Amino acid sequence: MRLKLLSYTQNIEPIIATALLTTSTPSNPIDIYRRLLRDPEKLRAILNRVELHHGSLLEHNQLCWLLEASKDEVLEILMKSHFFYVTPLGGSNWLLSSNLRTALRYVQRHRDAFSEALLETIRVVAPNLTEGFGGNQP
Repeated sequence: MRLKLLSYTQNIEPIIATALLTTSTPSNPIDIYRRLLRDPEKLRAILNRVELHHGSLLEHNQLCWLLEASKDEVLEILMKSHFFYVTPLGGSNWLLSSNLRTALRYVQRHRDAFSEALLETIRVVAPNLTEGFGGNQP
């Protein structure tokens, strides 16, 4: 099984943190966003408060991958999480997409080759949100 990140919501972490702060401050969202881009420590502190639950701010984004896997491997992924969208591209190639919450929830709940590949790709776009995830987690 191989997984390659194709596209994702740009500046995903500052956008999530901005959405969180917009609900609790009278500041203009664009001002909040610009401040967060200039202050990575504040961004990290805010992202540490984000939770993985339905309705989470982590649902308002999109990630797309090219998945090379057998039909059985794809079925196993979908049986574990029906929130991934999968489109067959032919042969053993699949277009896979989800939001960040779905992907992180899968990593949190499952320890398999797909989970490891998924976490590796997410770390590229959301390093602060993946700090608590890794091979030594239960």
